[in-house]
Amino acid sequence: MAKIIFEKVDFHYPEIYTPVFEKVSICVDTQWRLGLIGRNGRGKTTLLRLMSGELSPTAGKIKRDVGVEYFPYHYSGDVEITLDVIKECIGGLYSLEQHLEDPDSLERYMELDGFGMEGKIRKEAGKIGLKDSVLERKFHTLSSGERTKALIIALFLKQNTFIALDEPTNHLDIHGKEELGNYLRRKRGFILVSHDQAFVDHVADHILSINKADITIEKGNYTTWQDNKRIVEEFERRTSENLQREIARMEGSVVQKRDWAEISNKQKYHFASHSRTNGVQAYFAQAKRSEMRISKNIEEKKKLLRNYEESRELLFEQEEKEGWLIKAEDLSFSYVEGESLIRNLSLEIREHDAVWIQGKNGSGKSTLVKLITGEIAHPSVCYNGDIVFSVLPQEIDMGTCKSGEEFLKRELKGEREYGGGLQICGMFDVTEELLKKPCSTYSSGEKKKIYLAQVLSRRNHVIVLDEPLNYMDVMFRRQLVEAFTVLRPTVLLIEHDDFFLRNLATVIVNLDEQI
Repeated sequence: MAKIIFEKVDFHYPEIYTPVFEKVSICVDTQWRLGLIGRNGRGKTTLLRLMSGELSPTAGKIKRDVGVEYFPYHYSGDVEITLDVIKECIGGLYSLEQHLEDPDSLERYMELDGFGMEGKIRKEAGKIGLKDSVLERKFHTLSSGERTKALIIALFLKQNTFIALDEPTNHLDIHGKEELGNYLRRKRGFILVSHDQAFVDHVADHILSINKADITIEKGNYTTWQDNKRIVEEFERRTSENLQREIARMEGSVVQKRDWAEISNKQKYHFASHSRTNGVQAYFAQAKRSEMRISKNIEEKKKLLRNYEESRELLFEQEEKEGWLIKAEDLSFSYVEGESLIRNLSLEIREHDAVWIQGKNGSGKSTLVKLITGEIAHPSVCYNGDIVFSVLPQEIDMGTCKSGEEFLKRELKGEREYGGGLQICGMFDVTEELLKKPCSTYSSGEKKKIYLAQVLSRRNHVIVLDEPLNYMDVMFRRQLVEAFTVLRPTVLLIEHDDFFLRNLATVIVNLDEQI
């Protein structure tokens, strides 16, 4: 049975000496459907890259009985047609097809089952929800969701390969996620990073969790892991306050014992010729032993809380404007004459509305946001005075900024906005130390939290969030839902996580149901 084994693995990035992992020892069965979970910045992507060999450990060893392929996989070859791209990603099959007169090429082609591969590709495409017509199109014309599915097919058709999938559901609509989930459910031999609880629940049979203080592997799906975690959390929640009080008391006792010992140590010289000298020395030694014993006890108590964590309350402000903010009446729009992308849409956005824009990939969600925000001017859209939008884009780009701190200073105006950005970063567990680090060292989730912090801290009447949950951990999602439920900002949302939005949305615009 093939395995991937980490033996006391340490890792840190060259530019930062703070370790990402220390003494990690895990054993992964390559037949598992393994879900990888953990908060943003814990090293999930780093672990996958170590597993695939893209990164090398600073210390320790990683043993692999199979090849490991990492996704997102970015195809950059010259092949154009999607079917041929998939073939090329399976060991260079398309290139081999061009030279079958060469005996070595023919032999390799046959080893990879080249003559039967097209049939396998079409069968897999049907399972994952790709039409035959998509396979005949040029690869660069496919949507991001279609490209994701095509490349995942290629990876699973490779021989003797374990697949590392890093957030494969990003940019997939609800139907696309369902198709991918059903596909992965029928496969074995992969590790999946996803913060979508329902998706991981459906797919995984084991969970690898990167916790605050350790890494664990448990049999079962996300719900099984969460139920076990909830039991531990409930215990820690009940005991943390008492433990903190006990730790504080013991730390105070350490200080007291140390003070007494120092006083006694000084007094022994005063009594140097006195019979009590030995008694003072004994007391001094006893105080030192007591301090060591208490210090050890403190460390043991702190270990009980090492994985205990809770999300902070998220607070931010929004400009007030009573009544309606934006209206659209009989809005229609197309990029190509005769092909309406948005048809006869009427919409009113009022203060405190949470507007959820639904639709399949390519249905016009992003275009509608551009029309509402005025990025695309249209006579059917009108505003109640000056409406200020604060936008979180789908793809995060910090430009030329060297650090998160520099990005916040560039984007936020005045001490109030900048101070608010720092406060919200703190609520997201993005520390000032992290903000000073190079942007190149941030995880995708950390980048998004920093960007969102500046979005929420800017003066605005409407917050626009385009797929805000991509790369974001479960605790963050809970934090965002609770804040939006309490504060009720006016917000425009594009998101494919229906659980998240069922708890927030007050207005639903479904572009799949246009008349």
